[in-house]
Amino acid sequence: MPEKPTRITRLALVLDELLTLAEAHERAEVARYRRLAFSFLPFDTAVSRLMASLGIQCEMRVEELHRLSRQLGLPEASPPQASPQAASAPPFFVSTPAVAFDVLSQAVTDAGYSLHFHEHLREASTVPALYPALTAVIKQKRAEHAVLEGFLASRSGLTQMEQRA
Repeated sequence: MPEKPTRITRLALVLDELLTLAEAHERAEVARYRRLAFSFLPFDTAVSRLMASLGIQCEMRVEELHRLSRQLGLPEASPPQASPQAASAPPFFVSTPAVAFDVLSQAVTDAGYSLHFHEHLREASTVPALYPALTAVIKQKRAEHAVLEGFLASRSGLTQMEQRA
């Protein structure tokens, strides 16, 4: 039986679609880091401050994407509406080292996903003018992921020492 040749196609996004996806993703990241900062506040203020600063970095990327849109002459996007799911999510507070480790582990996983998302956006871009901006975002996302991995490693060491004591 003859095999069908497989064809690999490349997804190409139009400029405004790409910027819209990048902005929506970064807005979701802002919300995620704000929730994490709030969740860690009563348990570990150092983690809370880290999450808040990562959220601020995301806000700065959203502003940079807006600036880039204006520079390229794209129409101003309307601000997104709050999702009902996010609005109805009950507050969650980290209260034990085990929960903190699990939440930090998930934050590392989510940061890895965000990094890959932006790498795929850059691959899908057909506009050479976006390459430097997307490369800068990817560099920041790599640093974000590395910081969270390092923080998780340092916290897991503290958790193990507490359990031995």
